[in-house]
Amino acid sequence: MLRTLTASALGLALAATAASQAAQPAVHTLIQPEKIPGTVKHAGIYHMATGRWTRSAGDSANFGPDTVYSNTATSGYYSPVGGPTSFAPGSTLFDSGVLPTSVNPNANANRDVYTVNCMSLSYCDFGAPGTSGWNLRFYDEYVPCTFEPLYQNELKVTGLPATGCWTVDLDLSGGLELCIAGDGGDGYQGDIEQDSFGWSFRYAGTDGTMPAGFVIAGDPRATEPSYVLGGLPTDGTNTYFGVPSQCGPDQATGFFNPDFWWLEDPAGTHSGCYFFQPPIQGSHCGPSSPQWASWFLELQADTGICDPFIIVPSGCTSNPNSSGFNGSIDGFGSTSVAQNNVTLRATVPANTVGFFITSPLDGFFPNPAGSAGNICLGSNVGRFQAAAQNSGATGLVTLSTLIGQWDLSSIPSALGPYAAVPGTPAYFQCWHRDTSPFGPTSNFTDGAVILWTP
Repeated sequence: MLRTLTASALGLALAATAASQAAQPAVHTLIQPEKIPGTVKHAGIYHMATGRWTRSAGDSANFGPDTVYSNTATSGYYSPVGGPTSFAPGSTLFDSGVLPTSVNPNANANRDVYTVNCMSLSYCDFGAPGTSGWNLRFYDEYVPCTFEPLYQNELKVTGLPATGCWTVDLDLSGGLELCIAGDGGDGYQGDIEQDSFGWSFRYAGTDGTMPAGFVIAGDPRATEPSYVLGGLPTDGTNTYFGVPSQCGPDQATGFFNPDFWWLEDPAGTHSGCYFFQPPIQGSHCGPSSPQWASWFLELQADTGICDPFIIVPSGCTSNPNSSGFNGSIDGFGSTSVAQNNVTLRATVPANTVGFFITSPLDGFFPNPAGSAGNICLGSNVGRFQAAAQNSGATGLVTLSTLIGQWDLSSIPSALGPYAAVPGTPAYFQCWHRDTSPFGPTSNFTDGAVILWTP
């Protein structure tokens, strides 16, 4: 099923620029895709905020109005790589592209951040009915074909159709909208390593006995400007900042989407950079073309401006941990109580256990119970011990309402759970185990605060 090719065997002429050539891994691995049996059916619109399904065209009024990323060219193939029965089960697969800012000279964009309110996925899952599911993450800045642990947005969707191949529209309106900063989150740099966004998916279905994987997409002609054959405008097609695809409305190309992607195997055996079939062959549109770049994804966004950061330092610091640095917290989603969309992420030493703590009041208490750190919270501290987790090799501990780890209507405290109230703050830290020259200890991140809004 797999064979390894060196970069010299592939030909580095396929790279878009000298800079991107240097960034590519020295070895790519070819994946043989699977032919889609039958047709890809449209499952309808899943409204994630309410948990209901509709198939009415009127419900699409929640979407857009702008398509901001579209990698939907028909290939007729899917790949179960990373699925429950594949050679690397449980793997996370990463893909990339560009969401341009208003100063990006390669597009006619009119904004610098994107409020994504709908996405379309296409996948095959041959498990029992209603058992499919996927864990999705989005990365403002992503170096193509690398492993990236620092995601800014996460969605877990389960209970999706199975027993075949499906396209699903996920309606994120009502509080689950994603805020993604353009051009890698730090402005246009003219470097694909700094200007790309990334997204990843991991199988989260409940059957696990049958093949499952995403549908493969990619422009039949090309996916980066240096690859274009015949001068066709095939990059960023069918987006509000691009041009219509000359291959038809269902043959759109992801903007600056390269012809390779990363697989992160939890076992570490198969992690690496992969691609499908020899690229840049054929010169026609349609599923018979042997050019498949990556994975099917379409993003739509409204015209509003969003703020990707919802939590700020409280001004209270702890002490350096065994890494030599203070632990820190960042947060993504929305400060809106009604939206109930908050993901917290703590940076702590690798391979240590930690969990978040919170209080509606700030405070300072040094070295509690002999800890190496300081508590930056006031009275009635609540603990998210049920969401305790090992930080792993990435040194990250997360807490998200989007995957059911907590809820703004029931925030823990020493006096019992309480609901977030607009106009009031909530203070957070992450407690974690640590080591010192004197033996095992514990520590805390610096404090951070969210001010709730309606």
